[in-house]
Amino acid sequence: MTNPMLSREENLFDFFHAAVDAAVCDAPTAVSKDGVYYLTNLLVERGRTPDEPQVHTLVDLQIMAQERGGAAAVQAWREMGDRALYISGFFRASLARQSISPDYYLSMGSAAYDQLACLMRWTGAGGGFENIYEELAQQFEFCASILQRVRDRIRSHTHADIVKLYEQWVLDPDPVTAQQLHSLGVIPMRPEDDGAC
Repeated sequence: MTNPMLSREENLFDFFHAAVDAAVCDAPTAVSKDGVYYLTNLLVERGRTPDEPQVHTLVDLQIMAQERGGAAAVQAWREMGDRALYISGFFRASLARQSISPDYYLSMGSAAYDQLACLMRWTGAGGGFENIYEELAQQFEFCASILQRVRDRIRSHTHADIVKLYEQWVLDPDPVTAQQLHSLGVIPMRPEDDGAC
């Protein structure tokens, strides 16, 4: 079954831009206009099927970025940051089933964007993008939560989805997940908070 919100949109950029913009407006912290466009473009790029499979891990990309210079280093740092942001935001719930924690992705992604901003500033080749990467480095976890909100807004919630969201909140009781549960009519409570003896 197709998502009716998706079928009404003329293109993927407009669809994701509206979703990112709404998620940012609902958030307690601000993201710059350029940051909103970057997050939108990230979702559009990742929403398309890649020409070739991604064979490099975040560590592989970090080593490539450190060993190479110029455009190859920029590309490796950016891919590392983008992949970590996308996974820790859009696919955060799936990380609970893996042996790698969300903190790993948050740390690696923030460091990648920080290195990228420094590299662009140092070479003078940033063209203004160094400010966006600096913002992404400093607000990495918040930007990941924006992508998580976007994912949850565009996904239709079945009963199984709501249960998974609640289980996610029990493991990691963050305010974003609690707000999502509230919007679905669920008041999140830990099992030990129910007052039973």
